[in-house]
Amino acid sequence: MLMDVSVLRENGVCEKKTLKWDACVAAGYTGRDQASVLAHVEELRKIGVPAPDKVPSMYWVEPERVSSSNTLWVVGDFTSGEVEVFLARTEEGELCVTVASDHTDRALETVSVAKAKQICSKIVGAAFWRMDEIRGHWDSIELRCWADGKLYQEGTLGKMLQPEKLFELAQEDSPCSSCRIALFSGTLPTLGEGLIYGEKYVLSLKDPLLNREIRHEYSVRILPDRN
Repeated sequence: MLMDVSVLRENGVCEKKTLKWDACVAAGYTGRDQASVLAHVEELRKIGVPAPDKVPSMYWVEPERVSSSNTLWVVGDFTSGEVEVFLARTEEGELCVTVASDHTDRALETVSVAKAKQICSKIVGAAFWRMDEIRGHWDSIELRCWADGKLYQEGTLGKMLQPEKLFELAQEDSPCSSCRIALFSGTLPTLGEGLIYGEKYVLSLKDPLLNREIRHEYSVRILPDRN
């Protein structure tokens, strides 16, 4: 998979780059704090999603399903987004990061989490930052999501496993040898009670040290679920 993106440098320069990956994984249950991980497991259990066999979990998705579109077409009413970061490398090997949403079919998730992850396209921002410009203050970077205008998720990247650890786990579980892997980081617990099956999501990745932000918005278009 190739994706042309804009990489925004800390000096204000915008570079055009091409990201490249062979396999893509949506990591799950990646919180450093076990209490937060269990909160997310409980949140999903309430809608019938069984507890995972192990944490963190790796759910492999079709590499071509990653999109920076502002519109997401889904089947049925019971899908929802969850804010994450997406990490991928340029053709030259530079690791880059942006805000993302692991949009998931929650009805199908009660049957198979892996299939539920596969069925919806994964939304990522059109702008990226270079990892080497933020790695030193990674834990302080802020992640937020609004669903239908309501603040839905909020926290810092310090609440999640370090990206190096996530890539290590993904490589161990990879479906192919020597794959270039793109990775969704896993998410934060919701702020309210349960999931919101929203029609519009606003995603934010904010760097308080370098005073910059990546935002991406997308709307959900619902197709009828029929036989």
